[in-house]
Amino acid sequence: MARFLVIASGKGGVGKTTTALNLGTALSNFGREVIVLDANMSTANIGLHLGAPNVPVTLNDVFEGKKNIKEAAFLHPSGLKIILSSIALEKYKESHSDMLKKVMEELKDASEVVIIDTAAGLGKEVKCALSCADEVIIVTTPDLPSVTDTLKTIKIAEKQGSKIIGVVVNRVNNDNLEMTLKNVETILEKPIIGIIPQDLSVRKSLYLKNPVNYTHPHSKAAVAYKKLAAKLIGEKYVESVEEKESIHKYLLRRLGLL
Repeated sequence: MARFLVIASGKGGVGKTTTALNLGTALSNFGREVIVLDANMSTANIGLHLGAPNVPVTLNDVFEGKKNIKEAAFLHPSGLKIILSSIALEKYKESHSDMLKKVMEELKDASEVVIIDTAAGLGKEVKCALSCADEVIIVTTPDLPSVTDTLKTIKIAEKQGSKIIGVVVNRVNNDNLEMTLKNVETILEKPIIGIIPQDLSVRKSLYLKNPVNYTHPHSKAAVAYKKLAAKLIGEKYVESVEEKESIHKYLLRRLGLL
């Protein structure tokens, strides 16, 4: 039986889609069978993130009754299965909760985890996705506008009875120009389950059109996503030799010895 996990955010641009893809890739690296489904029908982005804006079968085709949902899945080289929505404007239709729920029913036995990347904000698409979730992860950045919008999303999700398991704070610099993690947690009244550092490797991976866990598996951001994945499945994360070497080199550089 699949575990349905919705990745949501109060506003766009906070790294929701990046989190969906990299959490999925990290879970796949732990040996889990994972599908990432792009339920953002209005502004579909996963295909653009992966350099596959046009695929033969999309979620739109499934909603139109032309294809079966399993025909829409394609395998990424990382081992992750992806189901995309079309980026074509003429293909856009408002999503309906009954359509998405039917798709979820058909995916129950297709994977161990189904990660649903939904639209940002508080619209109908988001509410439809939230209604299909077993659990919800909210993504924010540590600034007041993002956290304020995140709080609104949390309130909407709770009104629908969604189970929010925690917040992922993205692009953390740990400087005095951003909100402290303690303040973020206090305002949102939800536990922070993932802290993703600001990392140039993420930008490089976007340029390369692949998840950072695939292009830069030992980067700071990739390690953070692996730790989040381990937490979600109740496993202990163990640093690889390469990651330990990276930390060692970092310390040497800070000491001026490298």
